Amino acid sequence: MLRRALCAALPALLALPALAQAQPAAAPFPSRTVTLIVNGGAGSLPDLFARPLAEKLHAALGQPVVVDNRPGAGGMVAMKQLKDSEPSGHTLAIITNAHAVWSPYIFPKLSYEPARDLLPVSPIAVLPMALVAHPGLGAANVAELVEKAKAQPGVLNYASSGNGSPPHVLFEFWRRQAGIELQHIPFKTGPDALTATLAGDTQLYFAGTALVEPMVRQQRLKVLAVSPQVDSPSFAGAPTLEQAGYPGFESAVWLGVAAPAGTPQPVVEQLNQAIGQALRDPGFIDTMRRNGSIPLHESAAAFAQRIAQERSHWGPQLQKLGILPD
Repeated sequence: MLRRALCAALPALLALPALAQAQPAAAPFPSRTVTLIVNGGAGSLPDLFARPLAEKLHAALGQPVVVDNRPGAGGMVAMKQLKDSEPSGHTLAIITNAHAVWSPYIFPKLSYEPARDLLPVSPIAVLPMALVAHPGLGAANVAELVEKAKAQPGVLNYASSGNGSPPHVLFEFWRRQAGIELQHIPFKTGPDALTATLAGDTQLYFAGTALVEPMVRQQRLKVLAVSPQVDSPSFAGAPTLEQAGYPGFESAVWLGVAAPAGTPQPVVEQLNQAIGQALRDPGFIDTMRRNGSIPLHESAAAFAQRIAQERSHWGPQLQKLGILPD
């Protein structure tokens, strides 16, 4: 009986190597152009990092990396495009605290679920923020700004790159601490908000130092405070918000890269290593430091843990603020 069983199984056993050879091998990554989605227009803060990063990733991956600008709707346009893309690693997106942590507490009908749909790949940079004012406002420091705002409740205004964006959320936190009333003027993109503040159509902007550094250097904007302190001549004389009496802003905004959920872990690791290689490039480091940003690289697992911890920290605070879409 044993002999008959072995004889019956022999043809199947002999066929196994042929079957294994017949299975198609997994395509190497990357096998085509990689798309890097950016929630912001050309010249926006995320775009300033996405374009040099795309160049470095092209060199590291051996395939073209194109930037696809998708501003609007608090990042939902960009994040939904990422969510709906093939999870192969060929579509990525630049994300911030807003997309990965804050949005579920601000947008009742979010088109994606950050914890489910966004797969953290790597952080890119910590982004110190600068509270800047149009020179015509006549405020030399934060104390004078608060004094002016209290004398004219609801008259002064501030720009943001949209509801739920880092400038909006951080400004609302600071405004509540200061006990003042300001009008919020949301724009579609950071450059739009910056242009309005430069023109004096809006008076205040809480933006990444990378975005406003040229205008501060040219004295077209007055920097009132930064958070945290940055190693840049343009902001050397500016106090931090903590020094001005407003703690809690030291954990600056960050930028990172995410892939759609379901992207294979080996691909995520390859992308993480390529981003790490880009962030070690002396030219890239110099560019980031000149505009006040701080390069940051860590493993995909550590990045995911950072995001989870921030959700636990920021969630209750955002619920108290009660920020809602316009």
